[in-house]
Amino acid sequence: MNISRNTLLKSLLGGLIALPSFGKRQIEKDLLGFKDEFATAWKRSEEYTLTVFNQMPEEKLEFRYTPESFSFRTQFVHCIIYTAMQLSGRLNIANPYEKIPPSFWAKLSKSDLEKELQKFYAWVLTVVNNTKPEQLLKPEDYAGGSLPVWRFFYAMENHIIHHRGQAICYLRLNEIIPEGYVGW
Repeated sequence: MNISRNTLLKSLLGGLIALPSFGKRQIEKDLLGFKDEFATAWKRSEEYTLTVFNQMPEEKLEFRYTPESFSFRTQFVHCIIYTAMQLSGRLNIANPYEKIPPSFWAKLSKSDLEKELQKFYAWVLTVVNNTKPEQLLKPEDYAGGSLPVWRFFYAMENHIIHHRGQAICYLRLNEIIPEGYVGW
C-alpha cells in the first residue's frame, strides 16, 4: 500500500480535529455515568438515613449526650441546611432552605421532619440531574484542596454519613439497637 504525503497529512489533521470532539463526548458519557451511579448511591443513602432517623422515638428527638452537642434532630437538620447551602453557593442556584428560620425545624413533628428529609434528598437528586457537564467539571475549593463539582456531591454524601454515624451512637446511648447497615 502506497500512501502519499498529502493523504497522510490529511488523515493526521482529520484525526487531530476529531480528538477534542471525541474527548468531549467521552467526558459527557462519563458524567452521565456519574449521574446514574450517584442516583443509585443517593437513593441508598436516603433509605438508610430514614431507617436510622425512624428508629429514635419522637420523644427522644431532642436527646443530646452533652449540652453542647447537636440533638438527634439537629444531626439531620444540619445535613439538610449545610448541604443545601454548599450546593447552592457553588452552583449558583436557589437554596430552598435559605429563608427558613431555626424555629421552623424545632417545631416539626418526627413525621414532618421525615418528609423534609425526603424532599431534601429529592432536591439534591434534581440538582445533580440539572447540573450541566461543564459545571460538574468545574474545580471547587474544599477542605484545603480542590475537587471537581461532581466529586463535591460525594463529599456532601460523606458529610451526611458522618452525621448519620453520630445518630447511630445516639440510638445506642438510648439502648436502641440500630438496624443493620444498608449498603449500595
